[in-house]
Amino acid sequence: MRSMAFESALPVSAEAGMAGHISRTQALVLVHIILTAIAAGVGVVFPVVQLDSDWLIYPSCLLVTGSFIWILWSWYAVRKSLFDPYALFMIAAWLFNGGQALLEVFGMNSGGILVNEVRSDTLVKALYLTTVSGLCFHTGALVSLSRKSRSTRTEPSGPEREKASRWAGWMLLGIAFVPALKLLRGSFDLVLDYGYMGLYRRHPATPVSYALALFLVPAVIFLVAGSRQSRGTQLFCLALMALYAGSSLFLGQRGAATMSCVAIAWVFEKCIRRIPRPLIALFALLALVIFPMIRGTRITGARYRMSWESQWELLSSIGNPFSAAIAEMGHSLVTVTDTLTLVPESRPFDLGTSYFYAASTIVPNLGWELHPSVTHGLLCDWLTATVDPVTFNSGGGLGFSFIAESYMNFGWYGGPLWLGLVGFWITSFFLSADRADPARQALVASFLSFFLVFARGESAIVIRGLAWYALIPYLLVIALTKRRRAQKALR
Repeated sequence: MRSMAFESALPVSAEAGMAGHISRTQALVLVHIILTAIAAGVGVVFPVVQLDSDWLIYPSCLLVTGSFIWILWSWYAVRKSLFDPYALFMIAAWLFNGGQALLEVFGMNSGGILVNEVRSDTLVKALYLTTVSGLCFHTGALVSLSRKSRSTRTEPSGPEREKASRWAGWMLLGIAFVPALKLLRGSFDLVLDYGYMGLYRRHPATPVSYALALFLVPAVIFLVAGSRQSRGTQLFCLALMALYAGSSLFLGQRGAATMSCVAIAWVFEKCIRRIPRPLIALFALLALVIFPMIRGTRITGARYRMSWESQWELLSSIGNPFSAAIAEMGHSLVTVTDTLTLVPESRPFDLGTSYFYAASTIVPNLGWELHPSVTHGLLCDWLTATVDPVTFNSGGGLGFSFIAESYMNFGWYGGPLWLGLVGFWITSFFLSADRADPARQALVASFLSFFLVFARGESAIVIRGLAWYALIPYLLVIALTKRRRAQKALR
């Protein structure tokens, strides 16, 4: 029944139907549904035959790796690019949830998958859940893409729209610049004395300033989107983001630096010009080299960090930085294994509760001592406090996973199906950036700058990013555009 429902959603033109042919996108959707059904069937068969869990680890790693390779290839086959929001998210999802499986397949996981600290039966279940969840998420994405292919809606760009985007960017920059400067200054003081973990000792007395500071990256994104005719503005934005990314890396905030740079690079390509792919590959390789080094030094106060010679020795001791970086990212799979172990044995299924409280983050703190979402508790905090209370008490955390959250709410069957719906909605939103509208592209890029962390996080940390830091700037552009047109009409 589910396959029939998806097939009924596929666009079939009258001419294609008469000729008995289907499009490439339709064919890929059908093949993908078959592969997803086979993967689901494997999960039914294995418990029956009762194979040894230790023997199943490597085939499970092959299944994860093969499924994500198929996901990226099938997307590229239609879109002819992997440098778009959906593909970027799926790459992040693969690295954080299946990265160690990739290393295991190629014999590069010297310490064993998850350092051999997880029972083999739990590990096999987590790898299988990752595979099926990724395939279901991609099913929704492909269905959304196939529906988009029959849409003829266009939204041509114009100088008014570009100018409104640029003005919105300048206005947001005026709002965010001073709070962001103060926030960075305070962060530098903490990191100089206490290292990266010092950032988690901060309890801001003025949370409004922190919220305003987060408009900095969306401000630059909207500025870039509206600067097609202004090379000076483009250079200013690139210089500002280089300073921001460099400061974030110094503080140890690799995620913030990466997400902002990726989002700005993507909107630059959409609105200005195509970025050479060798340049993108070069920066990706540099990140793989730099990230393990930052991890090794950020626990030390910056005033007392090692010399350049010691930094080089640290880099040399890392070994293969490629495998080191992927192993670190792929360790996020432990959030899936821990969740499978604890739910529902130690904690019942949430049945949508975490998504409800995530949606409540759209509403600002209206006089409560703590926001309801904080009172209820983030899933990452619950998991860290349960399995690693020492790290939790020191202000650290294990993160979480969108795959673990879907399972925690709806279990083995409902979780992957829910992610199919999420994949459809998210992809529909991302594909709206195909319109020739700089404001729409900036809207998607601003959300992307907050959304990529969803690969190793939960919905509560991305919903506010969409509502506050993507939708509000977009509505500001609409208001400025209408005002400009009204002024013209009165002349």
